[in-house]
Amino acid sequence: MSTLKHALRALFTSPSFTLIAVLTLALGIGANTAMFSLLNTLLLRPVPLEQPDQMVRLYRATNQNPEGGFSPADYLDLPADRSGFGELAAAAQWGMSVSEPGQPADMVNGTRVSTNFFSLARVAPALGRDFRPEEETHGNHRVLILTHGYWQDKFGGDPAIIGRNLRVDGELHEVVGVLPASFNDRRFYGRSRLFRPLGLNADEQTDRNSQWIALIGRRAAGIAAAQSDAVITRIGAQQAADHPAANEGASWRVVPLADTFINATGRGIVSMLVGLSSFVLLIACSNLANLLLARTIARGREFAVRGALGASRRQLLRPLIAESLLLALIGGAGALLVARWTGDWIASLVHNAGDTTFVMALDWRVLGFAALASLVTALAFGLAPALFALRLNINGTLKSGARGSTGGRGSQRLRQLLIVGQFALALVLLAGAGMFLRGTDSMLDRRYGWDADNMLSGTILLPAATYPEAEEMVPFQRELLERVSALPGVTSASLSYSLPPFGLNGPNAFVVEGRDTPPRGQEPSALVNGVSGEYFETVGTTLLSGRSFNTTDTPDSPKVVVINEAMARAFFGNESALGRRIARAGTEEVEWLEIVGVAANTESIFPEGPATPYQVYHPMAQEPWHYSWLALRTGGVDPVTLVEPLRQTVSGLNPDLPITNLMPTLTFIERASADFKLINTLLTAFALLGVALASLGIYGVIARTVAQRTGEFGIRMALGAQVSTIVRLVLRTGLRLAGIGMVLGLLGAYGLSLALSAMVPIMEFDAGWVIAGVTAALLLIALIACYLPARKAARINPVEALRAE
Repeated sequence: MSTLKHALRALFTSPSFTLIAVLTLALGIGANTAMFSLLNTLLLRPVPLEQPDQMVRLYRATNQNPEGGFSPADYLDLPADRSGFGELAAAAQWGMSVSEPGQPADMVNGTRVSTNFFSLARVAPALGRDFRPEEETHGNHRVLILTHGYWQDKFGGDPAIIGRNLRVDGELHEVVGVLPASFNDRRFYGRSRLFRPLGLNADEQTDRNSQWIALIGRRAAGIAAAQSDAVITRIGAQQAADHPAANEGASWRVVPLADTFINATGRGIVSMLVGLSSFVLLIACSNLANLLLARTIARGREFAVRGALGASRRQLLRPLIAESLLLALIGGAGALLVARWTGDWIASLVHNAGDTTFVMALDWRVLGFAALASLVTALAFGLAPALFALRLNINGTLKSGARGSTGGRGSQRLRQLLIVGQFALALVLLAGAGMFLRGTDSMLDRRYGWDADNMLSGTILLPAATYPEAEEMVPFQRELLERVSALPGVTSASLSYSLPPFGLNGPNAFVVEGRDTPPRGQEPSALVNGVSGEYFETVGTTLLSGRSFNTTDTPDSPKVVVINEAMARAFFGNESALGRRIARAGTEEVEWLEIVGVAANTESIFPEGPATPYQVYHPMAQEPWHYSWLALRTGGVDPVTLVEPLRQTVSGLNPDLPITNLMPTLTFIERASADFKLINTLLTAFALLGVALASLGIYGVIARTVAQRTGEFGIRMALGAQVSTIVRLVLRTGLRLAGIGMVLGLLGAYGLSLALSAMVPIMEFDAGWVIAGVTAALLLIALIACYLPARKAARINPVEALRAE
């Protein structure tokens, strides 16, 4: 206890040193704790479900898509006896038009689920009841369970919500339950706000070609994973044998649910953030080690006197260790505040991007990490002064006079080694941030095959109850486009399944007429988009040959398609693709589609798979969807000015029809890329903090060196040395250390560039230019940090320096 009191008194007698040390630790440990909290939120923290390790996700894997979903017919064919596996439930993300009677409708993220979905998850509603088995039948499916967040946000937590009717997709649905707040975890059910039974209609029940159902499972207790997985494999093999046209070549596989929350790219990016944030902590540790070493050296005479009076090495080390632990304890407490503020800031950025379900909690894992980081940090930065105290030469220190020891060559080399390490870490950190920033900018600025300038877009959901078939949807969509195209300032308008900035749908497998048919499951695949006639003009995609779609392309006319240039070259070489025919693979009956046009290749902002995959466009009138993107291109007017006229136009056709995400397409792209912008912001903050710490470190070492060599510089100047000579001498010392650190850092930066290229192949990092620019910037910073003490050395008065000696 006396040692701690002595250490605490020693820290209070040096308030400037203590404040700098605590702030450095709080920022270093806090940054790492915040990043670990993000890692914990996304990957480590188990979902709030009973026995989550037994939860799995099933995939239907093909050559085209290793993480495919299941068709409704395949789901209905699942054997009732699954005793060798456990339980299975179905879910499908589903946009829903929701309104209260007499109120305008909103588009809400929802999920259609099998009625055993919540019982499988072992989650009981906090209000009301669960779904009943008979409610999975179409016609009995008009019931809803709300999430706790949606209940609070939309209905103010009204307990009388149970039994209230809401219009969902044009039909009245009764609210029968509200989920508990503990189930508010985006990793399990995404951003869904409400759930309704699967309720497959007659067409869906026989659909074996559309894989839009996800299967969630819970392994039975006491059954080994290999044994239960083999059951699923056999079911998939049986489906392929029973329905080869749709399933041959497909295999079913099981993945632990925890491994499906974030893809490999996302895992790599989060790991990179955690890794680079640890560089900040290492730089902070190095800085503190230098500060403590300088402080210990200044107290060298004190330790020498105590040693001469009989103090043991252990007694000399005890106050140093106590001071390090106290600093780590205080700094760790400050780090929790920094981590909390950083977590709230990250959550606010995510919420502003539209995801209100994201929460960063400081649970026991995060607190444990902060405590462990504080302890390890204390040992790391406390090692340097301890080494000095252990190697202290009592006689030499006492003979050195009142000025005390300079620490000897060993301590000087240690301090120089720490500076070299700081600059190596700072260069890797700055280069990593710079490369990712450059890669993100190049990705988000990519406009390959489309043009989002002067474009307004939004999504429309036609309720199935009001528009059940193509006979109702096609006339409405035709009239909508006519009215929108007539708005002042609109040059063209279109409807489509998707827009090229965010990728097309698919992939779907195709075969070519007149060519050898590949084995089932190995056919080439293409992304698919259903579009209206003026789509290519509206989105800015060039039609290279042939024609677009027109009013003659109706549900009753021959099926036609437009393919992209990459597909035309791959399938037909230098021959014209016009008039040739392709067909979807995996169907019971072959339906040939005539190619009437070839469009330029497009790339989305976030492409998956090949850089320019095969792409197929077909008339939306021949295969209308209830959900579509409405886009319009403006001429001479700001797209924002057309938001309200467009809303009024849609409302004039159907006042209950919601149009969501209505904004300039560039704005939507910016919001969709919020995750990358958040990462860029974090990396920039880490890089600036690391560089600042490294700069302070080299400044402190050089300033300390100048102070120790005051007498030497005075003698040199008394003997005729020029001021420029002294300045060069000091600069050479500092820049040599920075240069060695940069050389080591260049090797690390090159390795990081290779890792980033493998981790995120869709980005162009321009590693060479970024590393060169970062090196030049860091060299300039080092020059400034060395020049300030060099200028001080040049102002030394030789007479006063010699008198002090």
